[in-house]
Amino acid sequence: MSDELCVGVCMIDWDSGVCLGCGRTPEEIDGVPVAPAPAQTPAKVPLPANVAAQVGEGSQ
Repeated sequence: MSDELCVGVCMIDWDSGVCLGCGRTPEEIDGVPVAPAPAQTPAKVPLPANVAAQVGEGSQ
């Protein structure tokens, strides 16, 4: 069994009995820590002044 965190892309091949994503059995998957959700995206970064002057700031 891998010590890596689960990335949440499980697809069990019921013929072989293992996850096609990580190679674990369902029994091994049970209790594996799930990777934390990605951090929220940072606040909107303003366009550089020369670009904003040409295309505008966009919609709000």
